Amino acid sequence: MNKFFVLMAFSASVASPAVAQRYIGQNSPVADVGPGTIAVVNQWSARDDDIWCAASNGALARGAAWRDRLYVAGVTSAQQSQYGSETITFTFRPSHELLAQAKTGSSSIRGVGNNLSINSANRRCQREPDFY
Repeated sequence: MNKFFVLMAFSASVASPAVAQRYIGQNSPVADVGPGTIAVVNQWSARDDDIWCAASNGALARGAAWRDRLYVAGVTSAQQSQYGSETITFTFRPSHELLAQAKTGSSSIRGVGNNLSINSANRRCQREPDFY
């Protein structure tokens, strides 16, 4: 009987949202490119939502505020990227040129100028681990 309770307690702790939150966005490493600019390396053909999630977490870790906007600043193919995988560059400190191209609310990661608030990008994070 005790084994059952121990197993249930372990299962509950592993599947908790706090544990799942630690792994969100880790499939797409984030690298610093410059002040307020990060690159998300799409190593596993992640969904657009996963890339936005990794970008929001990376921006928050680098001092961005929840109300700031994340702009797609560039997309580099795997052949051209120094990381060997498709790389999407985001910034939360856009230039005037990037602001002129801005397409607010577009969730595609392949359109330069597309942007979401960091809060909206973070809402795209999956909160529970997938069990297949």
